[in-house]
Amino acid sequence: MSETITPRCLPIRAAAEYLGIKESLFRERVAPEIASFTIGTRRLWDRKMLDRWLDRQSGIERTAAETRPRSALDELLNT
Repeated sequence: MSETITPRCLPIRAAAEYLGIKESLFRERVAPEIASFTIGTRRLWDRKMLDRWLDRQSGIERTAAETRPRSALDELLNT
């Protein structure tokens, strides 16, 4: 039985395809915001980092300020 293994590290073309965008848009908007690394001569992006970037863009992942515990003063001031 042969299993397909989804690679965690993606080259630029596959990373763009994974996000459903063109490679040129990936280079312009995504690549500057996500750290990549090189193995041999290949520049790669971690699929988990791409997921986190997409979560931030869509509003799924909230900022630290939005997730911090509310203090009694916050509750009193209703902020």
